[in-house]
Amino acid sequence: MSQPMQHVIQIKLERIEQLFNSLDPTPFVGRDLDPAADDFIEGWADELPREGTFKIALQILEAGDLAKAQSRAHDAVRNYYSARATVQQHKLHRLFRNGRMSLVVGLTFLIACHILSEFLETRFAAETLPSLIAHGLIIAGWVAMWRPLEIFLYDWWPLRRRLNLLKRLASADVTVVSAAPSPIDSERSSAPRRRL
Repeated sequence: MSQPMQHVIQIKLERIEQLFNSLDPTPFVGRDLDPAADDFIEGWADELPREGTFKIALQILEAGDLAKAQSRAHDAVRNYYSARATVQQHKLHRLFRNGRMSLVVGLTFLIACHILSEFLETRFAAETLPSLIAHGLIIAGWVAMWRPLEIFLYDWWPLRRRLNLLKRLASADVTVVSAAPSPIDSERSSAPRRRL
């Protein structure tokens, strides 16, 4: 059985703190991600195929304790996207609840309009105005069904797609590596170039 494909999202940072929202006073594990970092991660993830898992690779220029940064970033990213997925799940449940209520209201109104239209058609069959009103009631009844149909046909699937994306990000592997140049690379870059 083949392993699922892993898609890598790479982010280069000067310090690990840049990953987090500087205005959020909570500890690292509970802190929100920086909005720019969140937009970058979600935007990149959204463009990748819907199959497979994610790996978020953080390249840090000023890396001190890489093991500590790795643990903090891994827990913080997973907790952040798990919380976002929970909120998205609630939005989806609320949408379906509103859809069911709209469906009940819409069907009730449609049935009432149909009954009243039938009454007008049979009672005032030869008159023009009651006939127009009867036809208008049928149209109004079906217009009332627009909102539940919109919810159950169109509105739910973008929320479901985003929920699946957030769940995949919540289970992503997060790695932290040093992007600082090695001393040998530094010497090579600073050494004067010789001409042949």
